[in-house]
Amino acid sequence: MKILITGGYGFFGYHLAKELAKNSCEITLIDVKSKEEFDEDFKNLILKDKITYLNINLLNNKLEKELDNDFSHIFHLAALLGVQNVLDNPYEVLSLNFKMLDNVISFVNLLENDPILYFASTSEIYAGTLLAGGLTFPTPEQSNLILPDLTLPRTSYMLSKIYGEAICHSCTFKSVILRPHNLYGPRMGMKHVIPQLIKRINQTKKNGCLGVYSPYHKRTFCYIDDAVKQISALINQINNENQIFNLGTQNPEINMKELALTLAKIMNREDIKINELENTPGSPERRCPSTKKLDEITNIKNRTLINTGLKETFNWYWKYRDYYLD
Repeated sequence: MKILITGGYGFFGYHLAKELAKNSCEITLIDVKSKEEFDEDFKNLILKDKITYLNINLLNNKLEKELDNDFSHIFHLAALLGVQNVLDNPYEVLSLNFKMLDNVISFVNLLENDPILYFASTSEIYAGTLLAGGLTFPTPEQSNLILPDLTLPRTSYMLSKIYGEAICHSCTFKSVILRPHNLYGPRMGMKHVIPQLIKRINQTKKNGCLGVYSPYHKRTFCYIDDAVKQISALINQINNENQIFNLGTQNPEINMKELALTLAKIMNREDIKINELENTPGSPERRCPSTKKLDEITNIKNRTLINTGLKETFNWYWKYRDYYLD
């Protein structure tokens, strides 16, 4: 297999490439990061045989001039994301995410070897259905998608992904839609709740208080190794084209207060007291995907225990604490 991963420097792209490299796949990663910005883990990744990195901006609509023409699988993971981006730059989130996907599709249409496009959507697309009171848990892929008030915060990213899914459905080539749900693990940056809590716990004084927003909002967190192993198994199966898969885990559910207490225990900071703060605007009260469909196809049902995954994640951030936690 010859695989292209857009957003290859990112959290998801890095771990996916690391997993697929075990299968002797030929992998090309593209992103906008320069070599001067590479971290130690990524430098080690691209030293592996059959992994190539190219500095390419997906807003360039002439990708065929920079890329090979015989990829069998294209994973489009690149996107403008992050809550702060969504809140501060909604127009850019909507327009640039569409432009990047459109350019990738234009490139795929030029390939003559019948490739498969894997499009990374988001669990956020279920948010409108949840607000309307029509969402079941665990949430199956065939759930109706209901649009919320389009003026609400955080809608731009969700809308860009719903539109992206619709575009994939309308294409003539084969595609698979992945809806990631709260993936976490080492090297996920600092824009997500788990690394943010690790940093704030580390900075909390002895016997101090830690404020936790949306303390009773529930999530199921999926360790990144589990997610990429399922994708690796998925691409070796036939008849999965033009389907939608939730990517994540459906148990255990854990609320934000429990998550903070679990991390505090892992970090030997049980002296910390939790101060329950208000709910974050736009944050779903509950997010729990049904993974039955993907589990049956990949035959991977076991997941990393939440305590084990959180320990691995903390250990990685502690290793690079001078950069991430101070």
